[in-house]
Amino acid sequence: MESFHLIGIKGTGMSALTSILKDMGYYVTGSDVAEDFFTTPKLRKKNIEIYEFDKKNITSDKIYIASSIYDKDNPEVEEVFKNNYPFYYYHEFIEKFFKNKIGVSGTHGKTTTTSIIAKLFSNEKICYLIGEGTGAGRKDYDYFIFEACEYQDHFLKYTYDYLIINNIDFDHPDYFKNFDEVIKSFQKVAKNTKKLIINYDDINTKYIIHKNKLTFGFNKNADIWAEILETHNNGYTIKVNVLGEIYQFILPFTGEYMIYNFLAALGVYYLCGLDFDLIQDLIITYKKPSRRMEEHLYYDNIIIDDYAHHPKEIDALFQAIKQKHPTKELIVIFQPHTYSRTLALENEFREVFKDVNLYLASTFTSKRERYNKDLERQIFNIFSNAKPFREKDIKYFKTLNNKVILFLGAGNIDKYIGSIIGKM
Repeated sequence: MESFHLIGIKGTGMSALTSILKDMGYYVTGSDVAEDFFTTPKLRKKNIEIYEFDKKNITSDKIYIASSIYDKDNPEVEEVFKNNYPFYYYHEFIEKFFKNKIGVSGTHGKTTTTSIIAKLFSNEKICYLIGEGTGAGRKDYDYFIFEACEYQDHFLKYTYDYLIINNIDFDHPDYFKNFDEVIKSFQKVAKNTKKLIINYDDINTKYIIHKNKLTFGFNKNADIWAEILETHNNGYTIKVNVLGEIYQFILPFTGEYMIYNFLAALGVYYLCGLDFDLIQDLIITYKKPSRRMEEHLYYDNIIIDDYAHHPKEIDALFQAIKQKHPTKELIVIFQPHTYSRTLALENEFREVFKDVNLYLASTFTSKRERYNKDLERQIFNIFSNAKPFREKDIKYFKTLNNKVILFLGAGNIDKYIGSIIGKM
């Protein structure tokens, strides 16, 4: 039996890949920094052995997979290269190892759309890799469902049988110099797939050409289009026209962006020839991934944990929260994610937060961007209406009633939620 060791195992994609390999019957270990992340409990639940980085973890009897952020500066990567052991970076391994790939791309909504596809395909033989660290697999799978992120053009490393493009927006300014570069990358990735499923309504997807394209949206010129029949606190009733065939679904989630995610999943479901009569029973029990409008109760307050970190994602989230909790005041604790993104989109951030009761945490820093005092000051100047978030504010939040308290951002701001709800 082959054995794998994953270097940087606590990363979201790496954690999910670990779970897949474990489910497929392989012996899997991994290593990372000592700090726990939100992926750590998922790995422990799978009984995965996790070590701190150390070249002593490297032996001749394993195949090594490393996160793309680690090179020879990492002692384990250095030891693997030194001994010429079998080695792949994360993206290389996925491209080589898996077949029948269903990729989910787009600036926003990748994780949620991937999870909806996994739910709709749950009666099929599948492996799936969801970007918040969840993965599952089987050796006799028919489809591999996974996120394909544009950051550093990672999604160009894959070939696809089916590829979704949910939307195209400017993001990752630490890599893309301008929006034209983003468009060019999506044009390139479209050439890597046999069949493309793409958002008809998104203004920027018009640039994407493909000879085998299926479109979705609210516009009736799309191949798959939806009409909202009813809107309520917990979701929607919609009519969907699938190339002339009419269906009706009750969707158990708020926010129109979620309907787009559902339609994207419906597109690949249709192309794979699966049974539409099963969809309603499957989707009605769907639960969002971790940190996607994840709710906790504290007396009559709703504590929400959400990963959104781009102004468009945040605006869509605010609309979804308002739909679900229209009578509750919203308080937001926002942790910016990267100096480069926040500064590049400062006008958009000002606009989305202009009428919000906002507490601003320090920018999340990581291997991608180190702490910078001057940049931190610039970030705080963007959010002139915000109060600085301090850990002692948690005591104040616990005195509130009938509020929605949103912990927002792609870093580790969610770690404070346990201090409110009593789970540490």
